[in-house]
Formats: sequence, C-alpha cells, structure tokens
Amino acid sequence: MLSITPLTSIWWGAITDHNGSLQLSITRFLADPKESFTWYSLPSHDIGVGFAKWIFFEAILYTVLPGRVCAGQLTPSGHNLPYTVNGLSFLICSVISFLLAAALGWTELSFIAKNWRDVILAANMFAWLLTGLAFVKGRIAPSYKYDTREHDSYISDIWRGIELHPRFGAAWDLKIFHNGRWTMTALAMIDISFAAVQWEINGYITYTMICVMLLRNLFIINFFVNEEWYICSTDICDEPFGFYFAWGSGVFFPTIYTLQTQYLAMNPVELPLTHTISILSLGVIGFMVYYIATEQKKAVCDTKGVHDVGDEKAQFIRASYRTTDGVERESLLLCSGPWKHIRHPNYLGLLLLTYAMCGFCGTGALLPWTEAFFATVFLAYRCIMDERNCVRKYGKDWEVYCRRVRWRLVPGLY
Repeated sequence: MLSITPLTSIWWGAITDHNGSLQLSITRFLADPKESFTWYSLPSHDIGVGFAKWIFFEAILYTVLPGRVCAGQLTPSGHNLPYTVNGLSFLICSVISFLLAAALGWTELSFIAKNWRDVILAANMFAWLLTGLAFVKGRIAPSYKYDTREHDSYISDIWRGIELHPRFGAAWDLKIFHNGRWTMTALAMIDISFAAVQWEINGYITYTMICVMLLRNLFIINFFVNEEWYICSTDICDEPFGFYFAWGSGVFFPTIYTLQTQYLAMNPVELPLTHTISILSLGVIGFMVYYIATEQKKAVCDTKGVHDVGDEKAQFIRASYRTTDGVERESLLLCSGPWKHIRHPNYLGLLLLTYAMCGFCGTGALLPWTEAFFATVFLAYRCIMDERNCVRKYGKDWEVYCRRVRWRLVPGLY
C-alpha cells in the first residue's frame, strides 16, 4: 500500500505509544524504520467488509435522498451541470444510522477509534480503487470529452487525474459523493468515536473535546446547509479526479483533520475557563469570517452585482473569459467587504477556525497542531493555484483585480 506513508505510522504511534509526543515517535521511527512497514498490509477482513458496506450504504443515500436540483458553475466547455442538493439530509441520515446501530448493539460508538489502523488501511484501498476507476474512465469514456486534462504521462494522469467532472449517468457525480458527502460526514463520525473512547477510558468527556467537536460540526453543518457554494468551488470546478483528489480527500483529510479528537481521547486536556472562552471565541470569529465571505460572494454572483455588501453597494470588477465552445462569458470579482482587503478571506477564516481547534489541545505536544501546519501550507498553496487558474482564465482583468486587492491571505504579510 504505497499511499500508507511512514507519516501515518509516526502520527498514530505518537498518539498510542508516546502520549502524543511527535518527537518521540519520529525518534523511534528513525531508530527502526522497518517498524513502519508493519502498516503496509491489508485491513482485517471484518473491517474491510464493514468499510465496503458503509460506502455502499452512503452511495445509496446519495442516490435516493431527494433534494433540490441546482446548476453548478459552467464547465470549461460550457456545460451547465445539474447537482442534487441533499447534503444536510445525507449527514443527518448517516449520523443517526451510526448512533442507532450503536444503540441497538450492532456496533460501538468507539468502533472506528478502536479499529483506526484498519479503517485507515481500508480507506487507502478505496482511494486506490477510485483512482484506477477514474483513470480508466477518463481514458475510455469521459463524461464530458472537452472537460478533461490529459497530461504527458500515465503517471501524471494517475496522480493529477483526467476528468474534471466524472459522472455515472446524468447527475451521479463522483467528486461530490467522495469529497462532498461521505468524507465530510466521516469527520463527524470519527469525532464521535474518539469522544466515546475518552469516555470509556476516563469516565468523562472534557470541555476541550466538546469545544473541538462543536467548532468542527459548526463547519460541517454549514458546509451541507450551503453546499451550493461548494459546487462552484475550486475542488469541483478546477481539480481533476485523480490520486491527489481521491487519497487527499478520502485518507489524508479525515485522518489529519481529526487529530485533535484523536489526541484528546488518549491525552485529556483541561484548560482554564478564560483560555477556553478565548479560544472558542477565536474559532467562532474564524467561522464567521469564512461564512460572511462566502455568503457575500455567492449573493453578489447570484444577483449579478445587485446585492449590497454590508451597508454599501457591492464593488466588483467584471472579468470576461471564453469557454472552449467559443462563447464569451463574464464573472464578477468582488472588491467589497472582507474581499476588498484580501483575495481569499474565506481561507483566512478557515485558518482561524483550525488554529482554535488545535488550541484546545494545549501546548504539551506538537502532534495536534500538525493540522494547523498542513492547513497553512495547503491554503497558501491553494491561493497560488487558484490565482494561476484565474490568470489563465481572466488574463488582464485578473491583473487589474490584483492591483486593486493587493494581499492574498493576510493583510500586510501575504
């Protein structure tokens, strides 16, 4: 399993064997690197079968749950794809099913946490399966012939992907199901499972664990309530479906982005009340920055610039572009509200939210802060990739916008 990097065993070893000390886990790995290869195996039969059943159940939910049909952003070839907005009902049904199964004695709430190694292995197998499926489909039967990005080698096609919008039928979207349904729902279920472990070990759940889950679920619920925004995001519109997307969304994201609850389950942390309130306030502020920024941009785009931002008329730059079908179209680049200070205020809000969740783990170990490190690097990189796409798409109009809104992510810094 090539996608199980030594980092996986280092991170999990830090939690289970070294009281959350990433330094001790790295030292042990360097002393005996062969030990990490014990992770290069298949999951147990029961976990593998259970994971497959769960994915099948999630696929059925995505297929049968009703929802309003909306149109996404135009594809590069000018297609206006339909999407079924049923994310919130999907989340509710998934979590209730998990809780109900535990209440009926079919499983334990702590089941995911207790079998975390095998669950990660199963998720890796699924990521590789999706990667192979997407590669073959992109080569043989792409859903939209002119919405593909073939590269100069098979390796590049596997890594980056070929299809922008791989679908089965008219509306069953692989990217939405993978990253916009089961992996987002998995975050909530993983947190519940590790909170259950903390209860089983210590007989109580710490306020820090509760606060982390509160902030994470605030983000998850908002994601599903306002999923039309995600349909028009870079992930859906500009990222081909390859190993980078399949493994990043299906393995790295749920594994690394739940490190706080993984750590707190084994290493309970209680903070002074003032610290708890301050960190929680930072997280709420971060969420509000993210929420306001995304809502303002969506409202202005939906109303073609008529919607006000705050108490003033929306300011924007009209950017023209041409799709591959030869039709010239227009986008509005918002320059009001938080968007007049930085070009990616939604990313800044996510960073504040992430640092707050890490803050609840205290400063006794580096491990739970690695999400903040990865999020900072990833979002800074995403800013660059987003803007490369915008330069290619809008040309001189984007240059005008950048002169007007100078900073990318942090005013006065970056």
